[in-house]
Amino acid sequence: MKIIKQNKRTALLCIVLFLFQAFLPFLLLVSCNKSNRSGYTVLTGPFKQSVIETGELQAVHSSTIGMPRINSIYGYSFKITSLAEHGKNVTKGDPVVIVDPSSVQKYIIDRRESLENEMAIANKLKAQILNSTQDLKAQLRNEEASFKIKKLQFEKSVFESVGIRKVIEIEYQQAEIKLNRIKRNLLLRPKIDSLDLRIQQIKVIQRENELKLAEETLRQMVVTSPLDGVFVIERNSRTGQTTKIGDEVYIGNTVARIPDIRTIKVKGFVLENDISRIKKGLDVIVRMDALPNVPFYGKLTYVSMICIPNQDGKKIFQTEVLITGTDLRLKPGMTVKCEYITYKGENEIYVPNNCLREESKHYYCFVRKRGKIKKTEVTTGLSNNTFTIVSGDIRPGQELILPENTLTKQ
Repeated sequence: MKIIKQNKRTALLCIVLFLFQAFLPFLLLVSCNKSNRSGYTVLTGPFKQSVIETGELQAVHSSTIGMPRINSIYGYSFKITSLAEHGKNVTKGDPVVIVDPSSVQKYIIDRRESLENEMAIANKLKAQILNSTQDLKAQLRNEEASFKIKKLQFEKSVFESVGIRKVIEIEYQQAEIKLNRIKRNLLLRPKIDSLDLRIQQIKVIQRENELKLAEETLRQMVVTSPLDGVFVIERNSRTGQTTKIGDEVYIGNTVARIPDIRTIKVKGFVLENDISRIKKGLDVIVRMDALPNVPFYGKLTYVSMICIPNQDGKKIFQTEVLITGTDLRLKPGMTVKCEYITYKGENEIYVPNNCLREESKHYYCFVRKRGKIKKTEVTTGLSNNTFTIVSGDIRPGQELILPENTLTKQ
């Protein structure tokens, strides 16, 4: 019995060894095929073509805070002595910009002195008018008395000789002329004096108005926030740098903005090589550098008609993208990447770009069929940074071999 059992074990072991030797090539082939798979296949499904460029977030609507628009008599530029912090939350009425008021204060001091002088002149003129009127009235009384004496002498001269009578008559006429002249001066002088006084009073009013306007201008040296929001400092047009305390800024120039972050847009650009694919209305995916995995969606609303050079000397077209919806994570001034979707297909056949080989303006893919590698010509379509749409004797799911590996794989 022991011998029979040993024979059975020996026979079973021989069968196992035979089967192992028989299927060893197949197992090696299978393992070899598994190890030789490239990992690249012909794909199918949604496909999009896009252009990716950088941009900067901006608010669609914002309130501008500028230097006070005041009369140039105070100067054309003013120094900033106080400035709210960049990015600070401010409320309506908060002082955000304070301008050096020294030139306005000097003007106010000059105008106060000038007003006092003009008022003194007006008071002096009033006294002169009063004295002049009193003098004319005194002269009138004297001339009236003189005229009466001359009149009596003329009436008595009827008994005098003709020569004496003639002299008395001339003296009487002279007295009458002097009296009439004093009466006329007394009648006209108040009108003339009132005009002079009116002119001087106008000068006083002018100085008062100038002083009032200067005091109002002085209050404008403190600029307050017109609404609640985030304080964003702009660049100084004189220096090209961000405005800071101590800078001199021209009258009316923008110092800062308070953006409305409920509606945000992207100020971006595209290179001249891509402009043929860029049109208004394109869908755009926006990703912040701070949150690269969070997509925001928008529409391309503006493409400039003029090509301009950027700081690197490249020719670009400026763009604007309106972001859909409101998100408080979007802050003006942040850098983003804009992906302009120039084409979107739902059911396309495409392959990785590195699986294509160009030969004499023809394109080929290397497809593994039944363990062999076949060079297959394809027609290419749209492409993006990773994939290219193809058509031809090729179907989804087929394994692709990299062109540079075809010699070792065959």
